[in-house]
This record gives sequence, structure tokens and C-alpha cells, in this order.
Amino acid sequence: MSGAWERTHRRYRLVHTVLDEVARTGRPEVSVSLCADLDAEFGDFGGFLREVQRRWYRSFDARLDGVLDEGPADLAAAAREVWQQLADDLAGTRLLLDAHAEHPALLELAEWHRKALVAVVGDDEAELGGVRRGAVRSGMCWWRRAMATA
Repeated sequence: MSGAWERTHRRYRLVHTVLDEVARTGRPEVSVSLCADLDAEFGDFGGFLREVQRRWYRSFDARLDGVLDEGPADLAAAAREVWQQLADDLAGTRLLLDAHAEHPALLELAEWHRKALVAVVGDDEAELGGVRRGAVRSGMCWWRRAMATA
């Protein structure tokens, strides 16, 4: 197995271990026993949070695209439902990200994602999981359309 492949698997297992522990304990923190591994794999806590955030948005975007293909009548409600279902399915992820929402490592991608959604909808008032987000229109993958209009 190549070094890159092994590194990918180590990172995946570490993220999974931390998020499982967060979901199990209800505490959005990394146990001391995992801190050295986290720093070795991600550089620091911010690097780890960015990885978790990317995974969250990737999952949200994929699910949202699937729902939008069905052409829901109420796009904002559909987006909120996707967000809530994902939060239920990935409780540890959402708990960790919500607890550290103001961490500097998370701000750039959160703002980019918010703007991409707003660019598609033109509405910054839709609420997803208590976080201001826009709804999206069906058709082409929403983020591609957002980037085409940016």
C-alpha cells in the first residue's frame, strides 16, 4: 500500500474515531489520548476541524443535489430537511462543528458555502439547523451554478 493511501486511511480512521466519541459522549472535544495523533495527521486542531467541515459540506451538497433532482415545491423547506436529516445521521459531526463554529479555521469555508447558496437563491434568510443559509434551486448541481454566476 502506498504512503498516500495509508495516510488517507489513518486520517479517515482518526476522524471517525473522534466523531464517534463526540456522538457517544455528547462532548464536542477531542480526548487527550487522540491529540498527538490529531496533530500529527492534521497539523493542529484547526486542520482537523477543516477536514470535518469539508466532509460535512460534501455530504450535505450530495444529499441536496439528490433532493433537488426531485423538484421540491418548497426549496427552502427541502434544504432545511436535508440539513436536519444529515445532522441526525452525523450527530457527532454537527455537534463538533456547531461547538466550534467561530473557530478561525472554519470561517472561510462556511462563508464560501453560504455565499454559494445565496448566489443560487438570492435569499440569505433561510435557516438550516439554526445557521443562516440560503435555499437552492433544482437543476444543475447548485454549487456549479453558483460558481458560474460568481
